[in-house]
Amino acid sequence: MSANHIISVLVENKAGVLAKISGLFSRRGFNIESLAVGPTENEQISRITMTVNAESHSIEQIVKQLYKLINVIKIQE
Repeated sequence: MSANHIISVLVENKAGVLAKISGLFSRRGFNIESLAVGPTENEQISRITMTVNAESHSIEQIVKQLYKLINVIKIQE
């Protein structure tokens, strides 16, 4: 059963990182319900917080794919 899931991703603060992450969701056919990007205490790291409506097993697959992206540091669900 689909439900809203909040995913928080710490990423390197570099150009193109958001495009890579949104591209991953697009290729997998997932819609990002909401998205917020902001700085952290470390100016070289940003936090991306997304709400995605999907089944739990799909979220697990997304998290695995996100970790394969070079600029991703840490993910929290």
